[in-house]
Amino acid sequence: MNKIMYLEFERCIGCRACQAACRECGDHDAKERNYVEYIDFTESRQTFPMMCMQCRDPACARVCPANAIQITEEGVVLSAMDEKCIGCRNCTFACPFGIPKFDFEENKMYKCDMCYDRSKYDIAPMCASVCPSEAIRFIDFEEMQSLRRRRTQMNLIEGKKPSENDKWKYVPEFFGVYSD
Repeated sequence: MNKIMYLEFERCIGCRACQAACRECGDHDAKERNYVEYIDFTESRQTFPMMCMQCRDPACARVCPANAIQITEEGVVLSAMDEKCIGCRNCTFACPFGIPKFDFEENKMYKCDMCYDRSKYDIAPMCASVCPSEAIRFIDFEEMQSLRRRRTQMNLIEGKKPSENDKWKYVPEFFGVYSD
C-alpha cells in the first residue's frame, strides 16, 4: 500500500455518501463501518467523517482475548475474524474513537478496515472514492505532507495555535488526519 487516508474534518458537508459507499464495499455485508458525526449538535450543524484511525498500537486488538483482530503487514487493523470473535465487546469499549460496533444478531464485531480488499492494491476505499467535498482522500504520503505543511502555514498566518489531544498520538503516519 503506497497511499494513505487523509481526513480534513471541516470539509465534511454531511452528505453521508461515505456511509452509503461503505455499505457497498465487497466484504462489508451491506453494513456501514464508518460514520458521520456532529461536532456539537446543540451549537452547529457541522459534521465530520469518522472511521477507524488504524492505530499504531490498537487498543481494540490489545484487549481482544481471542486474538480475533488482526493487523496486516501494512498496519491496517481488520475487523474481528468471524471464527475467532467470542462476542465479549472488549474492543468496542477500548477504542478511543468509538469505532468498533457490535452486531448482536451476528454476535461479532465489525469496523472500518479501509476496504482492505481495495486499498492493498492502492485502490481508494469506497468512502474516499465518493466524497464530493474531499473530506476523505486516499493520497500519496508526499501529497499528505504538502497538505499538512500548507495547513500549518495558514494556521500560523491566521494566528491559530496547534491543540494537543492525546488520542491523536495513536494515529499512524500512514493515516493523515487534519482537524482544526
